[in-house]
Amino acid sequence: MNWRIGIDTGGTFTDVVAVNTSTGDLRLHKVHSTPAQPAQAVVDSVLAITDHAGFGLGDIALIVHGSTVATNVVLTRTGAAMAMVTTKGFRDVLLIRRQNRPELYNLRSRRPPALLPRANILEIPERTLSDGTIDVPLQEADIAALADQIRRLNVGAVVIGLLNSYVNPAHERAVGERLQDLLPNVSICLSHQISRSQGEFERFSTTVLNGYIQPVVSGYLGHLEEQLRVHDITAPLFMMKSNGGVSAASVTATRSVEMLLSGPAGGVVAGCALARQHGSKHLITADMGGTSFDVAMIYDGAGVFTQERMFAEQTIRLPMMDIDTIGAGGGSIGWVDAGGALRVGPQSAGAEPGPACYSRGGTRPTVTDANLVLGRLARRSAMAGGFELDVAAARQAVDTLATALGMSIEATAEGMLHVVNAAMTSAIRRLTVERGHDPANFSLCPCGGAGPLHGAELGREIGMREVVVPAMPGVFSAAGLLLSELREEQIHCRLGLLTDMLPGLPEIFDELLQEPTSRLLAGGGATERMSVVRRLRLRYLGQGHDLAVNLADGALRQDAIEHDFHQHHRRAYGYDFEGDPVEVVAAWVSVSIGLPDATAATWPEKPVPLPVSRRPVIFDGTARDTPVYERPDLGAGYADRGPAIIEQADTTTVVLPDMAFRIDAGGQIILQTGEIHA
Repeated sequence: MNWRIGIDTGGTFTDVVAVNTSTGDLRLHKVHSTPAQPAQAVVDSVLAITDHAGFGLGDIALIVHGSTVATNVVLTRTGAAMAMVTTKGFRDVLLIRRQNRPELYNLRSRRPPALLPRANILEIPERTLSDGTIDVPLQEADIAALADQIRRLNVGAVVIGLLNSYVNPAHERAVGERLQDLLPNVSICLSHQISRSQGEFERFSTTVLNGYIQPVVSGYLGHLEEQLRVHDITAPLFMMKSNGGVSAASVTATRSVEMLLSGPAGGVVAGCALARQHGSKHLITADMGGTSFDVAMIYDGAGVFTQERMFAEQTIRLPMMDIDTIGAGGGSIGWVDAGGALRVGPQSAGAEPGPACYSRGGTRPTVTDANLVLGRLARRSAMAGGFELDVAAARQAVDTLATALGMSIEATAEGMLHVVNAAMTSAIRRLTVERGHDPANFSLCPCGGAGPLHGAELGREIGMREVVVPAMPGVFSAAGLLLSELREEQIHCRLGLLTDMLPGLPEIFDELLQEPTSRLLAGGGATERMSVVRRLRLRYLGQGHDLAVNLADGALRQDAIEHDFHQHHRRAYGYDFEGDPVEVVAAWVSVSIGLPDATAATWPEKPVPLPVSRRPVIFDGTARDTPVYERPDLGAGYADRGPAIIEQADTTTVVLPDMAFRIDAGGQIILQTGEIHA
């Protein structure tokens, strides 16, 4: 049992990577996703990779899966019918939110609808004060009356969010335990177990999201494990989470909200490994798949975390990778708006029916069709086992736009690429320029099935110093799943001045370690590989926002903590208030257990390659005779200039005319606009 498998389910393809932990042998494959039955594509991918690589099902040590099931539930509003129980007088917290308008100067703007109607938000007489003191005790009769109301609502999930439960969760636990006894077939979520932080709205919103998707995700994971057993696949199943770590499927099923960025997080983990291997401390991963474009920052070799974000217009407060997602992928559809302007996306052809050139029933023009029309894609695709791309169907689809715009098919296809590239560069600028970072200080890492097709143009337009195309870009997120570690987080809000709280912090951290450690051990982790990162969320006294600061191992020193906070504040905002009192908002622990490492493979040197073919490729309106290389033929140290097309089983890399490129020792393609440097 020395093979590990990573499976990333996307909107169009399901990517699978297998690694032999003893030899470092890597195998990759793609199968078409099955949106109607997502578990089917996972099973298909396991069977396909074992057949492709020639090992048995009994040789699989573990499977790590990144899924879009939770994401799709929220985006399509197909979650569970649910009720919420809250403290009497606070039923409108979810509806009032933070009172700020979605658009400051738009008096007609409307908030998105809540995930549950107001009629399903029930109240119970009880009160816990901000210091944890019980002011109004619970009554058994009130809980029994709640159970009767919930039965009449006929819901599948109940969320319990009581006032100040992040300080003292006794009432939440009591209500949850009693309702579970009275309603054994209903899923129960307690807010302090999902997001133990100050701010009732953010805590309630996060817990409601968990309750909304938990029955669906739990059902999916149960069905998936059943199907794996039916096919004699008995390896343990782990799920990627939004924080870049993995958990056993049984643990993830109860904390489903942590899966909302399951797939893209794998790409960030792989990007961190690439940054360490390549020597680039600062990297931007740009994952372009069939449906979406996910962009994330890697700063000083580590992924950037956020504690709060919006997802599908819903607020989440949990530790997660800071990933921005837009609707721009190979399947994004081109269209003409009411003003006669060319637009691309966010609508996507997805896996079904797919781009017109896939001959699976699609007729509308997509980005993939445009790349095929321009000669950037080969007629024969090696993806998903290999299939023929229909150039005539692609041209016919793009021609519908060309006729409406009064342009040639080729000019329209290039226009589609310019439009989708503009959307992607805007997403990258939001992550860099709008946060005070100069893109020139970063390398761009294009990945996903369509990323390397557009990476050179994105890097040049943004002004990146170089573009680094990883060795397996088309399955980059799936590869990242295999590099992840078992990880659990726990945050507990503790307000007070750092000076006052410092003596008690070691005891607070010891208490915080207990729950994430137990979740890790329940998932099969080994304590000898366990590591702990301690953080504090800090702010200056009087501020409304805080920053997370990592703490050094060993004894806690106030001067060192304050120095790191001042530095962090200056980097984030351009100034600091050194000497002002610092306030602790919350303590945060991240507990992880590393999985056994696989033997790293090196990229060999090879003779100077010859093109496998040549074909005309259109750049800036001109067809250029362009050499086509097979990526495995390009050895370490090889250097040349574009134009060039570099093909491999999982993607195609486009090198622009006069752009220098080389292959480094790790097998990455390095694209740069200046001279080539070894």
